[in-house]
Amino acid sequence: MLLAAGFGTRLKPLTDHTPKPLVPVAGRPMIEYALDKLRAYGIEEIVINVSHLKAQLVDYFAAEKNFHVTISEEAEPLETGGGLKKAEPFLGDEPAFAINSDILWTDDGDTALNRLAQTWDDAKMDFLLLAQSKSRAVGHDKGEDHLFIKPDNTLGWNAADAPYIISGIGIFHPRVLRATPGGKFSVKILWLKALAENRLFCLPHHGRWFQTGTLPDIRRTEAELKHFKI
Repeated sequence: MLLAAGFGTRLKPLTDHTPKPLVPVAGRPMIEYALDKLRAYGIEEIVINVSHLKAQLVDYFAAEKNFHVTISEEAEPLETGGGLKKAEPFLGDEPAFAINSDILWTDDGDTALNRLAQTWDDAKMDFLLLAQSKSRAVGHDKGEDHLFIKPDNTLGWNAADAPYIISGIGIFHPRVLRATPGGKFSVKILWLKALAENRLFCLPHHGRWFQTGTLPDIRRTEAELKHFKI
């Protein structure tokens, strides 16, 4: 699932007329970088939630020939948790990748998506979140990452790379949505529940990571992409 329904407020005025996932980064809509990673991994089916300027995204994905795309429309953005809940009928009953649409990353060695899939343990996990070393992150805002990324639930914790941040890339099982009411809410509510039940885990990323949520972040990302294959 690709999360793409937000207003993109921090990218105004660009997002007054263009939905954030279609704002260009180095000449390409930012969402295409995640699509490239999913295509390379072998994903064939995508669910994407849309709301703000959704007609543009619907048109964009109507021309997509590499994936079978299901659109989950929201009358107004429902935030990360509400977006997952609204899309629940399309997600089936198997673990799924969940990726924010404003995330770009490089892989050092094995790919992040393959490492996540190989690490997933359905018997013990509801969420497996990719964690990024903050010192190598571009475009990270202050947040509550420390609540979720701890030495005891992070597989391969490296003190030299800490602190870590949540990357906006991970795997979750749709069963976490069954007893969740609809409406607007943050996925952090689901994370906290899973954490309390010892079913939320993190996996450090090997590579670079970029969040393109503001114009300065885009400019810095574009400058650094000249030196990395992505």
